[in-house]
Amino acid sequence: AVAGVLRAELDRRDAHPIGAREAVEGALERLEFCSDDTVRLGRLAVTGVAIEADLAQRARDLGDAAAEAEAMARAATMLGRAQAAAAAGRPLETAYAATAEAHHDRATGTDPGTGWADAVAEWAKLDRPLPQACAWRYAAEAHLAFGRREEATEAARASLAIARPLGAAWIVEEIEGLAARARLSVDGVGVGEAVAVGDGAPANGSGATTGAGNGAPTTGDADPFGLTPRERQVLTLVARGATNREIGAELFMAEKTASVHVSRILGKLDVRSRTEAAAVAHRLGLAAD
Repeated sequence: AVAGVLRAELDRRDAHPIGAREAVEGALERLEFCSDDTVRLGRLAVTGVAIEADLAQRARDLGDAAAEAEAMARAATMLGRAQAAAAAGRPLETAYAATAEAHHDRATGTDPGTGWADAVAEWAKLDRPLPQACAWRYAAEAHLAFGRREEATEAARASLAIARPLGAAWIVEEIEGLAARARLSVDGVGVGEAVAVGDGAPANGSGATTGAGNGAPTTGDADPFGLTPRERQVLTLVARGATNREIGAELFMAEKTASVHVSRILGKLDVRSRTEAAAVAHRLGLAAD
């Protein structure tokens, strides 16, 4: 079970969600054949829900309704496993189930409300800081998606405050990228400063929480949205949080021209804001590193 979780997380961070899905399903098949260990079942199940949430978000980005429906159905099945493992009310399984419920909201595109804060509270009872940092990171993303910028800023700061002392560089980079894309002010935690990489901790952005991350392979010119090379350059800067003026200065074009490019990109990606465009670029690896 533990090997399956770790393999799945590595595949998530390397932007191989199907491989991650297979790692979880293979581990579940072996574990359920020989054991009723609810701790390991819960851990596998919450990882499975997170992976399906990644896949559902990606499918929505691409307008693939069939893939989205499949991912949501799989997420519901995995959530059921997590909740069954937590039925006895033991604290670790309860924390896994609370996290799985919040990821399930991510899979369905539903506002989690206090879901991520509830997950943080369960992990805090167990004195598990790394899952708390991960939960705050997803909370920040959810608050942004539903227009709560102040709450998103506070959640991002909370995640950084935990992740930096742990040396969890991949979480720090995820939050820094999110803050740049959404132009959040998280200065109180020193965003943008160098962070030491802990033993074995990958220095790329993790899907442990959003999918492709900074270490994801880009799609080259064969993206599914028909972006021109120039638009890809503009999107890269949008993903870094650049304004139209900054894009114009970087790419030697007028600010008005930059604005036109951004408008065309929003139309091609079928999103309403620069933040949403940046999130799509981040999840699908469309912006050059």
